[in-house]
Amino acid sequence: MTGLPIRARDIQRIVGQIDRRWTLQGIEPLSGRSYALQVGSRGQHVKRLVLLTHSQADRKRNPQIARDEFHLLKTLQAAGLPVPAALALCETHEPPFLITAFMQGASRFDAEDMPAFCRKLAAELGAIHRVDLLEHDLSFLPQVGDLIACGAPPLSATQERIHAAMKCALPKVAFNAPALLHGDFWLGNLLWKADQLEAIIDWEDAMIGDPLADLGKSRLEILWALGGEAMALYSEFYLALNPALDASALPFWDLWGACRLQHYPSFASDLSRVPKMRAQYEAFIDDAMRRLDAVNE
Repeated sequence: MTGLPIRARDIQRIVGQIDRRWTLQGIEPLSGRSYALQVGSRGQHVKRLVLLTHSQADRKRNPQIARDEFHLLKTLQAAGLPVPAALALCETHEPPFLITAFMQGASRFDAEDMPAFCRKLAAELGAIHRVDLLEHDLSFLPQVGDLIACGAPPLSATQERIHAAMKCALPKVAFNAPALLHGDFWLGNLLWKADQLEAIIDWEDAMIGDPLADLGKSRLEILWALGGEAMALYSEFYLALNPALDASALPFWDLWGACRLQHYPSFASDLSRVPKMRAQYEAFIDDAMRRLDAVNE
């Protein structure tokens, strides 16, 4: 339970609201904001649930973030996306938290058939973007335009250069119709059983905006995880599966994605990988700058 800012008795109270027969039997960390709960009752097998919290920074950015993620999961389950079922929300606790079903599966960071894997990734991202915003009310989610206006401050000369290029290009950008964006679509947030996607998790960064915003950020994540060839395949498949999109602004969204990932050394799985990640990051930015210049000529 190290690091969990919620007392077991408070968790038990919410677990009992899901099923009054359940008692909390164990807690173990899964990631920085998620914990596996073991619950059960006499004569029943132990069942696993997931408790989700949010960082202080996320709660400051959006005081309703727990409620928003809970309602978003409800909506996405109704829309047919593979997401964890939202079971309970506790807003009276500080910090607020929610409990979801535990999804089986594991993240994949390689593939024997890389083109097929990249096509599957592209198709799953496209399925998110095709959620009908008229049928499903997601108006509580933030808008990408608002986030651009108050983006993270630059941390380096490279970031200053990105901000300047984006500001210059913004009046000329051809935006696509807004769609639901996951906001953090990367391999670690996809759970698989063999070749079957079981769940898309961690929706706290979801927003509404140009689908290319999701593509741009995830392209950089794919580059780091699978390499340049996989990134190119993933991008080509996504654009081929969504031919109605105007792809001319992708360099702009590549840069925006790079801005959102400027803290990449902090999440490197191995510090020895940081120099390679830095080289890939800078090459990704340089390429986006060149393509953006060509579009704006």
